[in-house]
Amino acid sequence: MIKFLLIPLLVLQFQSVDKAFADGNDYRSCEQTLLEMLPQAENSTEKASVLWRLARVNYMLADAQTDKMKRREIFNQGISYAEQGIQENPRDALCYMWHCANTGGECQTHSFMEQAKAVPAMTKDLTKILNSLNPRLSEAWQALAQLYHEHPMKSNDSALNYARTAASTAPAAEPRVTTFLYLAKLLYERNWSADKRAAQIADHSARLEKMNGSTNIDRFALSDGMNQARPWTAKPLGELSDREEALAVAEYAVLRYRGCPNPAAAERQEFQALQQWMQKHK
Repeated sequence: MIKFLLIPLLVLQFQSVDKAFADGNDYRSCEQTLLEMLPQAENSTEKASVLWRLARVNYMLADAQTDKMKRREIFNQGISYAEQGIQENPRDALCYMWHCANTGGECQTHSFMEQAKAVPAMTKDLTKILNSLNPRLSEAWQALAQLYHEHPMKSNDSALNYARTAASTAPAAEPRVTTFLYLAKLLYERNWSADKRAAQIADHSARLEKMNGSTNIDRFALSDGMNQARPWTAKPLGELSDREEALAVAEYAVLRYRGCPNPAAAERQEFQALQQWMQKHK
């Protein structure tokens, strides 16, 4: 009977913590609640669910710090929570996601040369998620896009296709404005003509036909060559320039946001950033 009552209680607590996190009002309170929940977790699945949320909160707490050493300390605590979660449940994709995020945050507190050393660890986390655990985890595709775009030795075209995949896999119930704005910015920055895009799409389509047994990450690096409908445009990608698609993505993000009945405070801020970008680039 005790177990029957406890599990629903933990689920309700998760819902409450997730709402408080989305509102972004008091991450310290979220952390304290999660620490109190950890002893209540009765199995590895529940423990991992608490631990990745602790890693997520630590990421936000660290990101708000201005002192470099304090940022590093909190990011490292987030890494530790995520590693504990992976030990508890190696199949929980969000443990790897927040391990990757905290690793990326921590590396930015070091010199550029030290930052480069974190790339293999982050790539390993994202590869585990996208090739093995949850290929529809939008946040992981966006993280991979950012990693590729910011790395001088990786393909910006692959980064853009990963950003498209992040947008395509964004949950319908979430506005996810930052995901669509990031894609729009990448497209606007690249600024290819429709003809140049069409040539690459044809090449990628031919290459995809020969990629038997390839990984998700390998295939979706060429996702513009897939015959997929995109919710932000009725036209085939090869008939649009980069900047035409960028504006279509931004307009679609506006529709998604306005269809959300109760956007969180963070989402409202993201929408303001989207509107500012659109005013500047229309």
